[in-house]
Amino acid sequence: MTAPTSIKVRSLSKWFGSWRALQGVSVDIEGGACTVLCGPSGSGKSTFLRCLNGLEEWQTGEIEIGGIAVGDQPRALTRLRRDVGMVFQSFNLFPHLSVLDNVTLAPRRLLHRRRKDAEEQAMRLLQRVGVARQADKLPAGLSGGQKQRVAIARALAMEPKVLLFDEPTSALDPESVKEVLDVMIELAKGGTTMVVVTHEMGFARRVASRVLFMDKGRIVETAEPEAFFTCPCSERAKSFLADIGPP
Repeated sequence: MTAPTSIKVRSLSKWFGSWRALQGVSVDIEGGACTVLCGPSGSGKSTFLRCLNGLEEWQTGEIEIGGIAVGDQPRALTRLRRDVGMVFQSFNLFPHLSVLDNVTLAPRRLLHRRRKDAEEQAMRLLQRVGVARQADKLPAGLSGGQKQRVAIARALAMEPKVLLFDEPTSALDPESVKEVLDVMIELAKGGTTMVVVTHEMGFARRVASRVLFMDKGRIVETAEPEAFFTCPCSERAKSFLADIGPP
């Protein structure tokens, strides 16, 4: 059995012009576990996540996923995109393609799977996330929660070693939030390496193996969920939790 894929980040810094979005971030992320990244808006959470997937270039530091250094070489990026799936806040589905075609596109083009095999896998995944009946619809005919579950199925279709979620419920109504979180909870139970940027503190407390709290481009605190929510160490985390209320 293949060991779960861990992530190592060392001294990661990222600038946008004169603004330093990430300030020497170093962290080890456990393989096969769900790590939640939280903190105030503008703290660098999404930028950090996008660096893990090579969607943002960084100026200094190193990222290693599954023992392989992430760099800017085309071959390294191609392998990274195959091994690390990403679920975005705004779904990013292709509007002109059916749900089924959205899920099968990457496996057919990047993994060179036959259409029949890709469609059979896609239907299993759509069934898993509860939207198999929507397979022939265009994204415009889906609710927000259904779109996000299709996006999760699309990420899973590449059989990634790591799944990244960038505020996957922030654009959803409360009922849809529950639908998406239920799917994510099942993924976490299955031992998928997950890194989740979210404001859903109830999810973090229930599902996460570890919570990373960011502020001003730094990881200020890292702790197990119960310790973080009941007795945070940093004053900034205490202030943040006091503002948002109990999970």
